[in-house]
Amino acid sequence: MESELPQNLGKRLGSLAELPDELVAQLQAAKRSELESEIVEVIDELLDGVANVDEILVGLYRKSQKIYQRPFIANKLYRMGQAGLLESVPKKKGVYRTVNP
Repeated sequence: MESELPQNLGKRLGSLAELPDELVAQLQAAKRSELESEIVEVIDELLDGVANVDEILVGLYRKSQKIYQRPFIANKLYRMGQAGLLESVPKKKGVYRTVNP
């Protein structure tokens, strides 16, 4: 029965920008951790909206004065990419950009 489920189940919502806040608050897909939000903000604050792991680590430190371990952030970026919150830049290891709605 599991094989009958679509591979992209739960990821077919598209942009949530036009939805009312009351509805978005009910969606699990719309919930991000504070760290995920900070990572997206750090990348968005750069002029071109693209950052590598080093730039993200420095940006997070400047934003929150917290020092994160590189492997932890690299894993978080990978998972955010898999969840559709970020895009990995093709042919550039460790480089990410935010997903435009």
